[in-house]
Amino acid sequence: MIVGYRSTIITLSHPKLGNGKTISSNAIFQRSCRVRCSHSTTSSMNGFEDARDRIRESFGKLELSPSSYDTAWVAMVPSRHSLNEPCFPQCLEWIIENQREDGSWGLNPTHPLLLKDSLSSTLACLLALTKWRVGDEQIKRGLGFIETYGCAVDNKDQISPLGFEVIFSSMIKFAEKLNLNLPLNLHLVNLVKCKRDSTIKRNVEYMGEGVGELCDWKEIIKLHQRQNGSLFDSPATTAAALIYHQHDQKCYQYLNSIFQQHKNWVPTMYPTKVHSLLCLVDTLQNLGVHRHFKSEIKKALDEIYRLWQQKNEQIFSNVTHCAMAFRLLRMSYYDVSSDELAEFVDEEHFFATSGKYTSHVEILELHKASQLAIDHEKDDILDKINNWTRTFMEQKLLNNGFIDRMSKKEVELALRKFYTTSDLAENRRYIKSYEENYFKILKAAYRSPNINNKDLLAFSIHDFELCQAQHREELQQLRRWFEDYRLDQLGLAERYIHASYLFGVTVIPEPELSDARLMYAKYVMLLTIVDDHFESFASKDECLNIIELVERWDDYASVGYKSEKVKVFFSTFYKSIEELATIAEIKQGRSVKNHLINLWLELMKLMLMEQVEWCSGKTIPSIEEYLYVTSITFCAKLIPLSTQYFLGIKISKDLLESDEICGLWNCSGRVMRILNDLQDSKRVQKEVSINLVTLLMKSISEEEAIMKIKEILEMNRRELLKMVLVQKKGSQLPQLCKDIFWRTIKWAHFTYSHTDAYQIPEEMKNHIDEVFYKPLNH
Repeated sequence: MIVGYRSTIITLSHPKLGNGKTISSNAIFQRSCRVRCSHSTTSSMNGFEDARDRIRESFGKLELSPSSYDTAWVAMVPSRHSLNEPCFPQCLEWIIENQREDGSWGLNPTHPLLLKDSLSSTLACLLALTKWRVGDEQIKRGLGFIETYGCAVDNKDQISPLGFEVIFSSMIKFAEKLNLNLPLNLHLVNLVKCKRDSTIKRNVEYMGEGVGELCDWKEIIKLHQRQNGSLFDSPATTAAALIYHQHDQKCYQYLNSIFQQHKNWVPTMYPTKVHSLLCLVDTLQNLGVHRHFKSEIKKALDEIYRLWQQKNEQIFSNVTHCAMAFRLLRMSYYDVSSDELAEFVDEEHFFATSGKYTSHVEILELHKASQLAIDHEKDDILDKINNWTRTFMEQKLLNNGFIDRMSKKEVELALRKFYTTSDLAENRRYIKSYEENYFKILKAAYRSPNINNKDLLAFSIHDFELCQAQHREELQQLRRWFEDYRLDQLGLAERYIHASYLFGVTVIPEPELSDARLMYAKYVMLLTIVDDHFESFASKDECLNIIELVERWDDYASVGYKSEKVKVFFSTFYKSIEELATIAEIKQGRSVKNHLINLWLELMKLMLMEQVEWCSGKTIPSIEEYLYVTSITFCAKLIPLSTQYFLGIKISKDLLESDEICGLWNCSGRVMRILNDLQDSKRVQKEVSINLVTLLMKSISEEEAIMKIKEILEMNRRELLKMVLVQKKGSQLPQLCKDIFWRTIKWAHFTYSHTDAYQIPEEMKNHIDEVFYKPLNH
């Protein structure tokens, strides 16, 4: 029973898309672009191309926004020749020139939730100006800002920079030494000092400027100085080392290196190349536009992989960078080992070495990376990381006010396993939530101009709308096919058009693969009809009649029909397969019809065996036999293998019968069948039917059976991901051919996490509407 292919069947309220002549599906994507252009201007399309060019150029312009906070600390570094002169006077000039209208300093433009960041940056800038006795007017205006907004220091709704309590309190003491009278409420000052005193003994080297003279700077430099001369890639902390320690040539060289790229300011993190490359690639993938930048992304990931192999500190000294690099590289088919994440397996050790002020982003990225286990026995590193990060996010990040409300949404999304989400829906959500002024925060808030900008937003919206136009055009063609072949006469409802096409577009989203996508949707509909006939509509004799007709395909007329029902069915089935076989022959340059027919024949024979032998109780299969047969009858072999002929890749029959492809469909089939059986077990037990749960319950309890099945599910899911991601030596199977199998089970996970075969949730209806019809500005 092909329950999985019915679980997304949804009745929609959309009107018919109309009739018309069938067009070549190869022209669908080009036509959709023209259709879209008819509603737009030529200049709009030129703007689309121009935006794409500028995005490509952004790979070479990797920088973060200026940090007033870090620039102020660098400005306070005294000259090596005189303690009474600044070493970097250009920073003072930048501070004077970049005060905001309200008297503050900070991220520009700011955000209503960044008052603490503005207070921290403003106070740091006031300290720098006061120390060198410049900018009296700027100091006066800055004090006015602190007087007006100082109460935000204790506002729990405001986003706190890392180490805010320690650093802000330390800067208050610094101001007292400089005789800078801050207009802060005395109660707030004491409150901040108490919080600082309660945490100052913790591991806070990263915010060493907040500890000042109490730090053993010589020891910190010895333990934490990086090859580039910095402390933690932080200009502020490195500057503090020079302010309080005064003598370290490598620290000076590090700060000077920043000014080779930036004239008179510094970012909150430097160097920024690895960070920016990782975030840019991740953003392009999340927006669903990465296919437009394949060569740029390949070059970027090659560079990240080179640094990974060298164990470069730009990756491995930063938890976020290490986790992101692992995830992006593994999902892009690079050979990376989870052993490199071994130091993060223990939660207590993680926080002991990271300090109290670990960013929630580090935990979030570790959790995302931990979901990529590909070996059931050897990836215990990822399993352990997954366990504690999930618990930490559920118990502390979401419930105990550890993070602000903006970040909670990110955590909620990360807690959903990536293989249970729909890429198309996630792309839409990401575009809708994308902000050109989006910021992140470390010790200071920052933006990445090459990652969050108007070009990328406009480009993503336009690309999504082009794809929607193509989807609607392909749905028109699918509807015409449905009507021409009169599938409704075979018991197939019109609503199956959307559900079948949604399956196809999810597994084959590439715009240029229209033929493969339409073939996939047609096969899903044909499969539903076949399943109906073999399960309930047709008698045993009629099923045997259908099998004989398929066996004698080229001479079917000599077989005859047992009933009018068989005649109507086979007539439609025959014309459909002949049509698709012709398209496949053109693409492959040879006839593949016999292979397509044999795949259907195998499926039909096993379907009949299920009904006659298993469901009747005549034979009870073994677990292995059950999983093998039902993987085929669940269509894990028929549709993915047939699809290979339509991908625009020449592929031999021998390759499609190889051990590698057999392993792929076998694993994917087991995953889909088990997902179905887990959800369907209660109904099957009531009907005294058969599935994996009932088979196992012959020797163990239901609870034990379900636990055992989940283990089998996880083992096969990991094995499939391994076969798809890890490049097998000597493999001749193109990557796209492997990806089809992973996308198929990903869609099955998504489907079964939202619905079952007997319910039609509103969420799935909305999913179809959002992917095909609803404009982004709705």
